[in-house]
Amino acid sequence: MPLNKVVLPALGEGITDATIIRWLVEEGDVVSVDQPLAEIATDKVDSEVYSPYDGILKKIIALPGEVPKVGDIIAYIQVGAEAVSSPTSLPILETQQPKVKSDHLPKPSTKTEITELVQTIPFIPPFVRTAMQRMQIEEEELIKFTGKKAGEIINKEDLEKYIEEQLPFGRSRKNKNLQNFSPTTQIEASLPLNGQPTHSSNEDIEKVPLPRIRKKIAEHMVLSSKTIPHVTSFIEVDATPLTEWRELNKDEFQRKYNTKLTLTHLFVEAIVAAIKAYPQVNVSLEGDTLILKKHIHIGMATVLPDGNLIVPVIKHADKLNLSGIAQAVNDLSERARNYSLKPHEATGSTFSFTNIGVFGSLTGTPLINVPEAAILGIGAVTKKPWAVKTKEGYAMGLRDIVMLSLAYDHRIIDGSLGGQFLKFLKDFLENFDTKRVL
Repeated sequence: MPLNKVVLPALGEGITDATIIRWLVEEGDVVSVDQPLAEIATDKVDSEVYSPYDGILKKIIALPGEVPKVGDIIAYIQVGAEAVSSPTSLPILETQQPKVKSDHLPKPSTKTEITELVQTIPFIPPFVRTAMQRMQIEEEELIKFTGKKAGEIINKEDLEKYIEEQLPFGRSRKNKNLQNFSPTTQIEASLPLNGQPTHSSNEDIEKVPLPRIRKKIAEHMVLSSKTIPHVTSFIEVDATPLTEWRELNKDEFQRKYNTKLTLTHLFVEAIVAAIKAYPQVNVSLEGDTLILKKHIHIGMATVLPDGNLIVPVIKHADKLNLSGIAQAVNDLSERARNYSLKPHEATGSTFSFTNIGVFGSLTGTPLINVPEAAILGIGAVTKKPWAVKTKEGYAMGLRDIVMLSLAYDHRIIDGSLGGQFLKFLKDFLENFDTKRVL
């Protein structure tokens, strides 16, 4: 019977490899097309590899802990009508030792031992395992805390309860001495009476290795700041038409489309309109070649529960109406916070925005999401006295004002284009049709 390769599939733009977390099937198991075979972790999200064939899983090549590249062989499947009844043996294939990181568990040397090991502990879903890694939570401690056994599932609620009860200030239980130690008292304790810093003891500091995702964010930010000459332009916008229309229509929108309506959805709609008017910002630079993107994929910076950042992508946002944008934004945001995005859902953006105002900031200067050429920052919407034009002239009124900031790559976008883009957004938002029907 023929033996077909299972390779690590392409997982999205910029993703070149993935870590094997665990295999969901064993050698000798019958598998079917689209059945999940293994859990994997990428730089952005966790995902699964699915079977491309019906047949028998004959040999696992990439063991848990290994990091194959896209296109590498990770397993073989025997296919054919007689596969189940007359299995064929594989040639002997060398595999590397698995990199099992849990110190409390014995180091398995074969796939069979790994399988036996997995069967003795509860199942931890990929998004929970990812959150554990990012927060430096030991698997053994979480299992002990939940009291769950083999065959049971450690879910999101278990992890949240552990974090709430066991991790003061987001640190491990080993550092309970920090519970009553605020950042201010730490700084003050290291200063003598003259206010000059002194050498601190080991009790005053804690060295924590950066989680994988934080390292990747750091690398991406350094790449952006070092390779792109950033210029940031700002504009103030009277968003009162948006806020009033949304307030009047949010309940009906919820009933009609079964999803919430927020100002973010209206801003995304405006961004799409601005990109259509000024497609020169929807570009990237590769060497001396300017890449003009005819599709509009909007990346939206999203804060995860562990404090890290991910950028889910609204694909083909220019083909979506307002309800489509709302459903896409709400779905991607929710699944991002649950660590359940697919790798391709966090790659491929052509223009990004970040909601700086979600924590009350009026504005900011965001870093461009490489390889894009621009990113929009949306500040907090606040009530301000504002000059309002009336039939009799200008008068002062209390309005909902927002500051927009556009950071752009000055190699390919000049201040005139950046200013025109922002001016279009301002006019689009301030002239929003308050009589618009759903």
